[in-house]
Amino acid sequence: MKQLLVLTVLFGMFGLFVSCGDEGRQEDLGTTLKYQAADEHAAAVSPKVVAANNDFAARIFKLVATAEAGKNLMISPLSIEIALAMTMNGASGDNLTEMKKVLGFDDETLTAINEQFFHLIKSLEEADKDMMLAIANSVWMDDLFEPRLKDAFRKALTDSFDAEPYTVDMHDAATVDLINQWVSDHTNGKIEKIIDEIKNDTVMFLINALYFKAAWTVTFDKDRTYDGQFELTDGSHKTVKMMTFKDAQDFRFFSSGYGTAGGYSAVRLPYGRDKFAFYGFIPNDGTVNEFIARMAEEGLDKFFANLVETEDVPVLLPKFKFAYEKSLNEILQTLGMKNLFVPGGLLNMADDGENLYVSEVKHKTFIEVNEEGTEAAAVTSVEVGETAIPEGFYATKPFVFVIRDDRSGTILFMGKVEDPSQE
Repeated sequence: MKQLLVLTVLFGMFGLFVSCGDEGRQEDLGTTLKYQAADEHAAAVSPKVVAANNDFAARIFKLVATAEAGKNLMISPLSIEIALAMTMNGASGDNLTEMKKVLGFDDETLTAINEQFFHLIKSLEEADKDMMLAIANSVWMDDLFEPRLKDAFRKALTDSFDAEPYTVDMHDAATVDLINQWVSDHTNGKIEKIIDEIKNDTVMFLINALYFKAAWTVTFDKDRTYDGQFELTDGSHKTVKMMTFKDAQDFRFFSSGYGTAGGYSAVRLPYGRDKFAFYGFIPNDGTVNEFIARMAEEGLDKFFANLVETEDVPVLLPKFKFAYEKSLNEILQTLGMKNLFVPGGLLNMADDGENLYVSEVKHKTFIEVNEEGTEAAAVTSVEVGETAIPEGFYATKPFVFVIRDDRSGTILFMGKVEDPSQE
């Protein structure tokens, strides 16, 4: 009996180990299939589209940096591009031409552009189990405007961008909280709101939210973080927390030599399974804004291509955390998107859309870099307004009423309604 009991226990333990092994293999297989799907979508993204996106990133970053001299800033070119690509599906005429040109898609059809963004978004989902990258899109429509939305525009947002549709009352103060709650939920609370109020002529918001959190492939040694000096652009110094590794690491690195005029140093710090990375660039001379302008002029690809695998690279990186907010209206107009902000360029968005225009493109970001890794978030909102809605009687605010005898023109009653709920 004792032998039978021992054998039973052993077989039971063996079965448990086999079961756990199967679960582990299933999890590994599931992860492998997710990686394969994500990598296939990444391969389907055209190099031409990537080049266009990177060129737009460099140009818009240069303009934002110039406007924000001496300030920390971060933008998410991807978030901005997705929000504008969604908007572009409602663009028409000169506005559509301008948007395609500025975004670098001159010769592409909207169908092709949408397909590329679909693959791009899908390639980023499930890209690394040790990294979280969530992309969410939504469209918020006023309840009186929603019935006018064109089917093709609605379908593009749903099929290519997986945009969640919400029909709301733009004149209800609670709508601000609803939109901001969606933003907070999709950025893990790092960006709590994107709008403070809704303008009287607003009929729609197109919103992209992006959240990123990843651990370094090689983490910094917390015990070696120390108070170091950081030199500001004006030559003064500040004491900051500097991170380093216990030992020098093998990274992709580039240096044109310290003190070399026009030179710079660069390093690649990978995340997770080494498919995503943090890149740092330090110019040897001049200001960082001058270096940003140079990157826009020469093209970003050159600066990434210069890095090579290097042994024993010492790295010092400050811990940092900040939030940034910027209205992109002037920046986008400077780049060439002028008709986006003028009524008449969004005819493909809704019926009777002659008076539709974009009133504001707002961008907010958050980033924290520490010993474990990086957490970042971004939100881009495109606010669509209407200078004059189609003729109709919309009693959605206080109004006057008259009861009249039309035979003689005699007015029997005349009044106003301030609050229909009052009795």
